[in-house]
Amino acid sequence: MFHGWNVVAVCMLVFGLANGITAYSYGVLVFPMGAEFGAGRGELMLGMTVSSFVSILCAPLLGNLIDKGQARLLFSGAALLLGLELLLISFASSVWVFVAIFALTTPVVGSLLGPVGTNTVVARWFSRQRARALGILAMGTSIGGLLVPLLLQTLIDNYGWREACRWMALLVPVLLVPCVMLVIRNRPQDMGLNPDGDAVAAEEQAAQAGATPMPQVFRDISFWRISLAVGVLMAAFTAALANLVPFAGGHGVTGAPAAALMSALAAAGLGGKILFSVFATRIDLKIALLVALLLVALPLASLTVWHSYAAMVAAAVCLGLASGAFLPAWSAIVARIYGPAVFGRVMGRMQSVTIPMVMIGTPATGYLFDLTGTYDTAFLAFTVAAGLAMAVLMPLRVPAQST
Repeated sequence: MFHGWNVVAVCMLVFGLANGITAYSYGVLVFPMGAEFGAGRGELMLGMTVSSFVSILCAPLLGNLIDKGQARLLFSGAALLLGLELLLISFASSVWVFVAIFALTTPVVGSLLGPVGTNTVVARWFSRQRARALGILAMGTSIGGLLVPLLLQTLIDNYGWREACRWMALLVPVLLVPCVMLVIRNRPQDMGLNPDGDAVAAEEQAAQAGATPMPQVFRDISFWRISLAVGVLMAAFTAALANLVPFAGGHGVTGAPAAALMSALAAAGLGGKILFSVFATRIDLKIALLVALLLVALPLASLTVWHSYAAMVAAAVCLGLASGAFLPAWSAIVARIYGPAVFGRVMGRMQSVTIPMVMIGTPATGYLFDLTGTYDTAFLAFTVAAGLAMAVLMPLRVPAQST
């Protein structure tokens, strides 16, 4: 079997566990933490806010690093940092200590073990099969989102949130570091192979990759169209991830049923990514992003009207399907337009545009709730933003897949 698929499998594990902890489990963790510290929703969302601000500064640098550095060493270091982050959080004495720990470590972990790092490595290993490989990789976020919140909630229910963080701090490096060191390699050429396992001269492809100049992306209208669409999707999705469990709690749904909403979201995301990977070579990538925007707008608007548990589950499923479309489609579009040789740098610069939207959207959702006692205003604002992003994305031209 082509070693690239082993790389995809390990990147799935890396992406899924890291994202499952830092994104999908955020609402599960801050709920008991807020009760202990007496903190409001706006204060608790500051962890996401400050982390996003730091990410703006470091994402381009990390993109350069992943394009030029040793992926397995970077992944292993980030896994150890994630374990340290969880350990330090378990000793937090106030919400402000938690915010500081989360903000200083998550940007590095989220970039290297998230879309910048894992997508960059996978994009190098494939050409014809790239969209399918990226779709399979993206399943990791859903699998992690399906399992990690339930695992963390179970640990919290049995041992409390501090001890739960300590158990997770042990699990992360023990599981990830050996797999990364054994399997991950920067490029197929490092093993005498070629993208997709094709019989093409490795020296020729390496020379072409090395000769690829970094485009002036900030002057490229396509870069801004993609960035706006993805930024709105990321902002709405991140705010939903952080607030769906608290939203459910405000309407009488707590504990395991509330955590199950995150699992429903992750399961739907997994289903969407499976469909994407199966039909990747036949999917219009721009249409996939447009559908994702629609699948974010509709459930958030519906939750301003219906508050039943069934409505929450339906919204979680729609949000999950949106993630199933936009995560692999985003990576595939960037690779299709700009190529794998500069993929990490382009993604890093794109994150410096998209992350401010997350930085504004997530805490604004919490503060609007503190101000009004409802999520209606925030959810309707995301619905309008998604509509505007669809209009901006429409003229985007994506090159046809080369054969």
